[in-house]
Amino acid sequence: MYIGELSQRTGATPRAIRLYESLNLIQVARKGNYRVYETAHIEFVQLIKEAQSLGISLAELQRLKQGDNDLDWSGVNALLIIKKEQSEDSIQKLNLHISRLERYQTLIADCVKSNAAHCE
Repeated sequence: MYIGELSQRTGATPRAIRLYESLNLIQVARKGNYRVYETAHIEFVQLIKEAQSLGISLAELQRLKQGDNDLDWSGVNALLIIKKEQSEDSIQKLNLHISRLERYQTLIADCVKSNAAHCE
C-alpha cells in the first residue's frame, strides 16, 4: 500500500508518516519513487500514535526501537511506569492548585457577603 492508504487506515498524516520514517521508527521499501508499506506498518504507526497520546515522545520511542516495527518492551514498560509517576505528580500539583483556588474563592465570597471594607 502507498502512503495515502496508510494515512487513511491509521489516521496519521502523510507528513507524520514521513517523519516516523526519517526518525527510523519505520523502515519502508521503495518501488521506484514510491514508498510501499506493509500491514505491519499499520499496527506500528497506530502504536506510535497511541504512545504519543500517553506522553511518550518520538525521541523516547527512537531509543526503544528494536528491529523492524518492534520495540524493547521491557524498556517500554519501565517508561510507562515513569510516565504514570509523572502523571500522578501532575495530578497532585493540580489538586493543590484547585485547593488554593477554592480557598481564595471562599475568602472572596465571604468578603463580598459581609461587604467588609477590609477585603480590599
